[in-house]
Amino acid sequence: MVRAEDLVKRYGSVVAVDGLGFEVATGETFAIIGPNGAGKTTTLRLLLGLTRPDGGRIAIGPGGLEPHHPETRSGLGYVPQRVEFPAGRTVAEVLWFFAELRGLPRATVERALDRVGLASHAGRRARDLSGGYTQRLSLAQALLADPALLVLDEPTASLDPEATWEFRSLVEQLRHEGKTIVLCSHLLSEVERVADRVLILLDGRRAALESMSALRARQAESTRLAIEPAGEPAAALAVLARRGLTATELPGRGVSVEGANGRAVAALEALREAGIAVRVFEVQRPTLEETFLAVVRGQRRAP
Repeated sequence: MVRAEDLVKRYGSVVAVDGLGFEVATGETFAIIGPNGAGKTTTLRLLLGLTRPDGGRIAIGPGGLEPHHPETRSGLGYVPQRVEFPAGRTVAEVLWFFAELRGLPRATVERALDRVGLASHAGRRARDLSGGYTQRLSLAQALLADPALLVLDEPTASLDPEATWEFRSLVEQLRHEGKTIVLCSHLLSEVERVADRVLILLDGRRAALESMSALRARQAESTRLAIEPAGEPAAALAVLARRGLTATELPGRGVSVEGANGRAVAALEALREAGIAVRVFEVQRPTLEETFLAVVRGQRRAP
């Protein structure tokens, strides 16, 4: 669906995107994350055809057309981070306005309202909507032409937790319908529920590209068991070492042992058989954000 090759974009002396390449498969939900200034917004602008690259190219769709091509634009929907609609117009009137701009029949408005759950609010003024319903209206506008590709730029950044959950549910529904979705965010937790793969940008470059399944596997492999034995930690470490379990001493008379693939249970069983009582134990698993950052740091250390 999308192929980016060696993208470069400069603003004066600042290189916003530097040799970036990635592919998005048809029907995939592809997330782009990174800190402020990483190049996320510029990458989206290049993808949307709002700016042209200084080097490299983007090809979209089966024909490999450039983003600014009229056929590409007709098959693309965009939900920005912040949106303003014409003052004084109702929800339905806002969508009629955009439908007429694109030469679409009014029937597309009713379909879009139903898809995002706004049919009962069609007569309300758009400016009176809550933040969550405003984003629903923005999504309805993006869906008017039933595009194959949706681009979402920080769509829940200003929403409360309930509205965020509702919007994510809408995105999940579109994902199950087979839409190709490119989602830009600054937090992995924002895309964890819906993304198939995650690209992280640092300084305009690709720092890492991982599937969510691979990230979860890395997370499980990083699970550790923190144990506080009743006696001296040295005795517990010796028992675990004889069982071939990797363990280290923690500050405050504790012991940490690798806990993935049943090793945590094996460690507790080894201590029990050796007669070493355990006061407290706790399974510790890094967040997906921490796991992904560890991947990124590994990439940056690579030659």
